Amino acid sequence: MNKHKINKIMKKLLFVSTFAFCGISLFAIENQTPQNQNFEKSEDNTLSEQDVINAINWLSATPIDQDVEKRKDVYAVLLVWMINSTDVKIVVGQEVVNFLPNPDLLMAFMGGWTKYSLETRDFSSLLKNNIAGIENVILVYNKNKKTLGRNKNIEKYIKHQSKGTLEKEIKKRLNKQLN
Repeated sequence: MNKHKINKIMKKLLFVSTFAFCGISLFAIENQTPQNQNFEKSEDNTLSEQDVINAINWLSATPIDQDVEKRKDVYAVLLVWMINSTDVKIVVGQEVVNFLPNPDLLMAFMGGWTKYSLETRDFSSLLKNNIAGIENVILVYNKNKKTLGRNKNIEKYIKHQSKGTLEKEIKKRLNKQLN
């Protein structure tokens, strides 16, 4: 997937988030998602980190074909939060994130990255954050295979995870991406 396609997907997600942020209040979803938070200021980002983690956990645990409208709202608020975060800086590279254009899997990647960064306070390790993103993609994919359909790139990551070589594989892909 080239940078143009990734940028196009990100623009679509940004459009959805802008629309949702302007007109939609985020409802509490089983007390696991942010409740009417103002995500425009970076100070609010720090204050709402646990809500962000709870929202990511809810997205990962909830089947993607359930609560579809609420899921879109949560995506929108999280995307705005991620864009405005002064700490969490997500890098979406085509060598690692090779399973697009599915927005559910892209959000799973960004959610895994964000959750890892916030829980560990490790904002700088490209390797560890990418691994966390991919592990969350695997989790979401495994729970939603029937809805998502088969994805050979994620299947390869699952094989690497089961063999204990996921870190090595992602490191190799990051090296390609950076060169």
